[in-house]
Amino acid sequence: MIRLQLIHDQLSEAKRIQLPASKSISNRLLIINKIAESNFIIDNLSDADDTQILKPLLESDAKEVNCGLGGTSIRFFLAYCYLINREVILTGEQALNKRPIGPLVDALCQLGASIDYLDKDGFPPIHLKYTENKSNEVRFDSNISSQFVSALLMIAPALPNGLIIHLPIDPVSYSYIDMTISLMRKFGVEVEHESNRISIHPQKYIPIAYRVLSDWSAVIFWIGFLAIAGKGKVVINDLKADNIQGDEAILNWINDLGITARISEDEILFDKNEMPIKQELYFNLINNPDLAQPLAVIGAALGIKTTLTGLSTLKHKETDRINAIANELRKCDIVCLINNDTIEITGKINIANLSNIVFDTYNDHRMAMSLAMLSATGVSINLNNPEVVSKSYPQFFEELKKFCVITEK
Repeated sequence: MIRLQLIHDQLSEAKRIQLPASKSISNRLLIINKIAESNFIIDNLSDADDTQILKPLLESDAKEVNCGLGGTSIRFFLAYCYLINREVILTGEQALNKRPIGPLVDALCQLGASIDYLDKDGFPPIHLKYTENKSNEVRFDSNISSQFVSALLMIAPALPNGLIIHLPIDPVSYSYIDMTISLMRKFGVEVEHESNRISIHPQKYIPIAYRVLSDWSAVIFWIGFLAIAGKGKVVINDLKADNIQGDEAILNWINDLGITARISEDEILFDKNEMPIKQELYFNLINNPDLAQPLAVIGAALGIKTTLTGLSTLKHKETDRINAIANELRKCDIVCLINNDTIEITGKINIANLSNIVFDTYNDHRMAMSLAMLSATGVSINLNNPEVVSKSYPQFFEELKKFCVITEK
């Protein structure tokens, strides 16, 4: 457990913050690089756990591999093993083995894979026994994870007959599917996309050098910190508004939190000013579910009635994120109403008792970073298992030391 204590004087001048490189982009580039059978230069590859898990997997020839807690790692790697007809047993840590993989297994079996579940149907561990190419068409009828679609998209150009993918009517987290398609096109692959049908004919990736920019999914924690503190500025390095990362959408919402952005060529300055903060917020996060936990904490800290919807995929992440964030906010006497894929948050955190609460992180990196924003209230915060941030932002607490004293308890 650690204790976080804000140093008020540190809010008086702009702080330069280093974000992690995007692990979503990094993991896609690793797969594309491997399929292209090239060694194109990936500059600024993410040091997040998911990327550091996937990279050695792609170089391994082991018959059984442990994917740790890497959701994208196991899903992308399974599709790649299907492509190269590699027999392999895939498993993970306990939390990963509780995350669904069934829709991807079903899709690969439609194409001709033979895959067995070794414990519970629909979940790892699994045994990919062999690959056949019986079909070039798959259909997804459920909305669980865009990662299943992205895994298939990236191997599609290398399949003998290409691939046609039929998506659900309203696919969730579509911004991540769009990211995958954008990267594939950047590497020379033609992708035909009309309505809920994506078609890719057999072709080759064209290797190019690529620099991974900073992770827009991590920006929200610094925006939230400023909003809760009520003042301050941060300069984010190596960040661009390039429309490839879906969580860049936060730029459309920051004015509601009294934050402005000044965008230059390779950095962005976020400034908490005197603009009034809205007293009621509604966000449909069907394409941005990673923003849900921090937005919930921001709303509770500022006393804003906040409604977040489009959250169906959050039940299947590192933890059940909807209930997890509700549990922690209820410790602060916040009212959280959950209905299907929606959470409604009312009330304002009473900071008088905040320092007596121990917040749990549920083995979830975004829980840890979201709750750490509460240190911006000026009251000391107790946080269990902070090391989970290594999954996406290993240096988060080092960067937070630019505002806070952090001590182990």
